[in-house]
Amino acid sequence: MRRIIFVFCLFTFAYTTNAQTPTCGFQRLFTFKPGMSKTVVLDSVDKTYQLPVTEKRIEKLPPYKETGGDSIVNEIIVYDIKNSSCLKGSDTKLFLEFADDKLYKAYFVTEYSKSAYQDMIDNFNSLRGSIKPFWKYEKSIKLSGENMIGFGYDYSKVSRSTLKTEKVSLQYVDVQTNNSSSPYQLEILWANLEGTRMEGSNY
Repeated sequence: MRRIIFVFCLFTFAYTTNAQTPTCGFQRLFTFKPGMSKTVVLDSVDKTYQLPVTEKRIEKLPPYKETGGDSIVNEIIVYDIKNSSCLKGSDTKLFLEFADDKLYKAYFVTEYSKSAYQDMIDNFNSLRGSIKPFWKYEKSIKLSGENMIGFGYDYSKVSRSTLKTEKVSLQYVDVQTNNSSSPYQLEILWANLEGTRMEGSNY
């Protein structure tokens, strides 16, 4: 059952293989089940869509409170998305993150050139319109750092969010404000730490 949920929710949003799928339905994507087995998730992706894996990273995170003192194995798997009805930029990628082989985060990143700012904003606003009917609580966020600025929204289904609360974020970032050839990155993310040893950590 979890495999069916994952395939339906993820790729009717992300990977358009049928030209008759003209619109983006955000709710199809982010109804993942937290703590899904990595084997189930990856088998579903591989057998159904044969998406190319572009990168795999494994790192050991320091133990968090109430983890029993053991390090957490964090694995990130990156897929290349060739066609999407929701993300209109270029070099679109899907990132899946697992803690001790349990899914806790999934996000898409697509890029826009500086000259395509309005196209990026249009895509951002379209995604925001798809999210709001299903995620009641919206909070604006601003990102800043050395030569980097960004803006977006965090969403939750409860008024008082916690580190364990299921969360959706939509944001865009100018990763190098003084570089005209550096792109904007538009990102949409789902995270839920429930059922993993990440529950005491940040997303």
